[in-house]
Amino acid sequence: MKTKPSGDRSSLERNRELHSHRYVQIPGPWVKSDTEKANLFASRLPAVYKPHDVTPDPEILRKLETHAQHTEKPRAFTIGELKRVIKHLHPRKAPGPYFITTFIIQELLPEGLKAILHLLNSIPRLEHWPKPLKQAKVIMILKPGKTPADVTSYRPISLLPII
Repeated sequence: MKTKPSGDRSSLERNRELHSHRYVQIPGPWVKSDTEKANLFASRLPAVYKPHDVTPDPEILRKLETHAQHTEKPRAFTIGELKRVIKHLHPRKAPGPYFITTFIIQELLPEGLKAILHLLNSIPRLEHWPKPLKQAKVIMILKPGKTPADVTSYRPISLLPII
């Protein structure tokens, strides 16, 4: 029977250490559940990340009024162009909110490719970007060398749909 070296930690000890950082604390009560953690991060992010001012610049508006608008729509994408882009997608890109991976896109049948092509060609034609393609899955990543117990130690990463 093999004996364990005295310096080797048990898997139980390693497991406890891995999961000992499950709680995030800011001044106030401890946060224990995933819902409480999500609410904590949700209350923190608006204080840190402010939306851009969308008030149009009068100078830009004046220039736009004096120049003739370009009415020609861009040409439609072809199935060959779509296949080339899909072929060069990064294989390890994280899936967005719909869990569609690069592998799934690359294995689509011709009917699926035609549906994506139709969607992509309708965006400039209708001058509208669909909401589902603008939604992101936000993941909080611990900054290197920071304490996991502080909510300010996390960086939000936005995962957009691969399409």
